[in-house]
Amino acid sequence: MSLKREEYVILKHILKEPVMPYSKLAEKSELSPPTVKKRIEILLKDKVITSFHAEYHSESLGLESHIFLLRVDSIDKYRIVERILDYHPYLVVRQRCYGGITGIFLKVHIPSGSISKFLSFLNYLKENDLIVEIVHSTTIGRGIKTRIDLSYWDPQNRKWIFKWDIWKKNIDSVDYIPQFDYFQRISREKPKNVLKNLKYIDFQILEQLVRDPTQKHVNLSKQLNTPQYTISRHKKFLSKYVIRNYLVDFDRSYFGLEDELVFKAICSQRAMSKIIYLLQNLDLPFESDFRDTEKGFLWKILLPPKDKLELINLLWSLFPDLQIMMLDPQTTVTKLFNPDNYSFADQSWKDSEEYMVNQVLEKARVELIIA
Repeated sequence: MSLKREEYVILKHILKEPVMPYSKLAEKSELSPPTVKKRIEILLKDKVITSFHAEYHSESLGLESHIFLLRVDSIDKYRIVERILDYHPYLVVRQRCYGGITGIFLKVHIPSGSISKFLSFLNYLKENDLIVEIVHSTTIGRGIKTRIDLSYWDPQNRKWIFKWDIWKKNIDSVDYIPQFDYFQRISREKPKNVLKNLKYIDFQILEQLVRDPTQKHVNLSKQLNTPQYTISRHKKFLSKYVIRNYLVDFDRSYFGLEDELVFKAICSQRAMSKIIYLLQNLDLPFESDFRDTEKGFLWKILLPPKDKLELINLLWSLFPDLQIMMLDPQTTVTKLFNPDNYSFADQSWKDSEEYMVNQVLEKARVELIIA
């Protein structure tokens, strides 16, 4: 399969701005709106584009984002732990990972102040010899996200033409960054908590946006039995204060993006600011998510094999104790935003021991016969 020029141009713009209206996309692509619509339908049919979704700021909803790397020592335990994790109501993403830590990459959004309960849940798995080690990182602030940029993709030869030379030169030259405090604030800046401003309809709309942000207002209006002007007003508020990004899921293999890596480093804020500086000032045509943690950073990035080696060598020169994990996309489980986790009667997220620990383990005991 090969992309026609029109499809390539359209895809190039969609990947940068996923929810762009057909009229604007047609203008940027120098095509007619009907042609744009037809070509997008072809891209979806051929599964070059697989879906659209929205990603939300956990902090704006009064939730905390936590990432765990769970070391597991056998394939049988993998399968059991994965099934148990899937029962948890606050699961966001889980994937198998290999490398510095072989086990499971786990991301959760849990109610603020409930980390001890979630750790109690994980420690139960460790006590039952299902997990060998729990490596925990709390993500702080908005982080920095980069999008795939097809300007660096050669559609004829089907390969990336990005070079890391400028990154290498700048890494060596930014030993002292005058704007250090500014770059530290960029990654640690927290979105405003707007939970008290949200109504039930906001939760309903957010659930639909996370599922598919391309839905038309008229369809959302019918589905939620709410006037279109109400949908529009609440959607604007959510887009401004809650949505972190609108994203496109696409066929990674078509673009040779075979390796999804996680870099984990324990380092000083000053050392980490070098990477933040480069992300803010230099091109990076690959999809990535850089998050500040309490002791360093986590950087999740999707790369072609050649570029993977370039970036590993570059980071290793800066962070000698760098841990590198490769994620397995075939084992990815993603859970969408679930309004049922919120109690409108109590005006709070459900964070009891019963909800976050006991009920999950009870389901596991019934199906998996754990102790």
